[in-house]
Amino acid sequence: MLGNDFLRIAAPGFFCSHAAMPGAFSVFERSVLLSAPSAEVYAFHEDPRNITRISPPSLRVERVECSVPARPGGIFRLQVRQFGVPMEWEGIWEEVLPGERLVDGARRSPFRHWRHRHLFAPSEGGTLMTDRVEYALPGGLLGRLLDATVMRLVFAAMFAARHRATREFFGKGKTSGE
Repeated sequence: MLGNDFLRIAAPGFFCSHAAMPGAFSVFERSVLLSAPSAEVYAFHEDPRNITRISPPSLRVERVECSVPARPGGIFRLQVRQFGVPMEWEGIWEEVLPGERLVDGARRSPFRHWRHRHLFAPSEGGTLMTDRVEYALPGGLLGRLLDATVMRLVFAAMFAARHRATREFFGKGKTSGE
């Protein structure tokens, strides 16, 4: 039984597994126990249009273009406003394993590097869903400074809100960090 969300934020490169960029990105990881089967949780997350259901107020989703179901190489596009700043996002499904794992990367985003693993593991009472984001900000030293301060807080708040909303969508489960 999970009492709180599991939250891990690693130093840049700590979980580095991308040989071309050793030490070049940071990792944010957070898990939540949801009261639903893995197949249902997976189906919800493979449809990028559902981001509108779980985004915090600081992230306003204005447009979503995608096809469902997710397929490796499939493209999705988002137009969002984060804290009022407009952003265009073009993502690609890098890995699709129904009921277990979705991995999206960014072809165009505010990040220099982005890979988001959505992991779904059956657990007593439902599904343990883990979001693992490998990312790097642009801007060299300034980007690393923003990452070590502001981005860590933004990710923690954003994923806490997303996991709360996802839990509410599927019924009450338990989440780490609350």
